[in-house]
Amino acid sequence: MQSLYLTGLKKQTGKTVIASGLAGTMQSLSYSTGYFKTIQTGSFMKYDSDDVQFIKSVDPNINTYSSYNLQSPSSPLVGSYQTDIKKINIPKIINDYHSFNHLSEFNIIEGSNSISTPIDEKHTELDIVKELGIPLILIVNAQKSTIDEVISSVSYIKSNKVNLFGIIVNEYDIESNNIEQKYFPHLIKEYTHNAKIFGCFPHLNELSPNTLIAKTLEVFNLEEIFGLKISKLH
Repeated sequence: MQSLYLTGLKKQTGKTVIASGLAGTMQSLSYSTGYFKTIQTGSFMKYDSDDVQFIKSVDPNINTYSSYNLQSPSSPLVGSYQTDIKKINIPKIINDYHSFNHLSEFNIIEGSNSISTPIDEKHTELDIVKELGIPLILIVNAQKSTIDEVISSVSYIKSNKVNLFGIIVNEYDIESNNIEQKYFPHLIKEYTHNAKIFGCFPHLNELSPNTLIAKTLEVFNLEEIFGLKISKLH
């Protein structure tokens, strides 16, 4: 049983697109797969997570769960004040994860806004990652993030003694006229002392299940990410 925690530098870096690609692909390869959203923010639906619904649209057989669903787009700390919840209970998230993770062979856990987003008065998302103790993958968006932000976030992760499993570059365009965007993967490796980059995922105009799965298989070495031999890939 393997679990991965996906987080980003900021909101809307495409974490759910990457999560859906990974979860949908593993499910398509006949591995039971789960998707656990710790805290949904900016939800359009009152009683269900938008991201969970998107994952289900990729493959309804993926096991899904979300601990909190907040309509406010603010941080969980602020968003919870605007509801009857008043405060996010991190032990609840940890317990929910442990109750959920045994249902599937592989689990994708997706965080809320970013790795440093405030969860309550004393904790950020990184504290959830530390408590769970599972491999962390940082999603960086070549269109929306800067190399400065990547360097700062990687330093923040390492200074808190959390092992960064690797980085995925999302919305990457190798033909970009923006020099920083074009050489984003190279700059990340150079300034983070060769942090592992699992792949560079392009912007997709179409987010159909077939497109997501095909591009996931093209971009990523799933055996490296999930740590197993996948016979169907050979």
